[in-house]
Amino acid sequence: MTNVDFNQLADDIFDRISSVASSVGDAVEEASSGLGRLSDFYQVGRDLFISGAVTSHGGNLSVSDGRQIWISRTGSQLGHITTDDIIAVEWQPTTADAKASMELIVHRAMYHAYMERQTQQGTPFGTAAIVHAHSLKTTYQSLIKHSIIPADSEGAFILDGEVQVFAPAATIASAEVATIMADVVRSGGSIAVIRGHGPFAIADTLQNAYRLVSCLEYSAALLTLLEQAG
Repeated sequence: MTNVDFNQLADDIFDRISSVASSVGDAVEEASSGLGRLSDFYQVGRDLFISGAVTSHGGNLSVSDGRQIWISRTGSQLGHITTDDIIAVEWQPTTADAKASMELIVHRAMYHAYMERQTQQGTPFGTAAIVHAHSLKTTYQSLIKHSIIPADSEGAFILDGEVQVFAPAATIASAEVATIMADVVRSGGSIAVIRGHGPFAIADTLQNAYRLVSCLEYSAALLTLLEQAG
């Protein structure tokens, strides 16, 4: 007759149950995170489109946890974004990048610079998010100025007094823009404008990155009105 070690058997069963429970818990947590991420992309993408900050297929959004990046698909409509429009890519370039927004090169460089900045400050990466828009008045002001200095109180407060405009030779999916925006983030900045192409903003959430873009557009619109009034 075989001797059964009931204590060992109980331990094995407990370990298996714990492993299954852990796997289920991880799956539930990932699903919950995915739904929250989709909601954020949907809300901010919709706000960008409705406000006129992007054209039907323009602009891009992303979020990162410091290990992975979730970014809008190339050619996606931010005003009607779905789960298929959110592409997961790695911290370093891989073949999966082909489906992502053309501006991934800029987003990734900004996140890497943000990681460097947080590490130097002894602060965890946490989460970060980037909004790139083609806001009309902001883009217009970038064509005639080297920086945008808000005349309104909210803009001056939220945007810290001045937003730099940069004029690289290539603006779309550009390694030069990636270097410029990485330097902005590394030095503590949160938003800058590429001449003729619009703003890139980084914050802890998509909503807060959009806030920067929205405040800048209001400031740019007011400056345009003031200039037209003489």
